[in-house]
Order: sequence, then structure tokens, then C-alpha cells
Amino acid sequence: MNDVLQLRKEIARLEVDLERLKRQLAHLQKACAHEFVETPLARTCAKCLQTESLYY
Repeated sequence: MNDVLQLRKEIARLEVDLERLKRQLAHLQKACAHEFVETPLARTCAKCLQTESLYY
């Protein structure tokens, strides 16, 4: 039972970290001077890895 509680605490901590890192990544991508590399289906920034679909 103790293992289950530890795992749930770890999951909660990781979810908080994930949200923080998502916000940090969004901030970096917003401020990036993108240098896109294009493929037939997508273009991806070589600096911040922001990806945009070219297939609609």
C-alpha cells in the first residue's frame, strides 16, 4: 500500500513539473527567431523544435 501512495505522489510531482516545462517551452518557442526545415508534411524549427503541419 505504501508503494501505491509513493507512486501517486511521484505522478503528481511529475505532472506539476510537466506543466511548468510546457509553459517554459511555449515561452522559448514564442521568443524564437525560427529557422524552419521543411518536409512535405511539416516544417520544424531547427532551434526550438516547434513543428507546424503543412498537410491540411
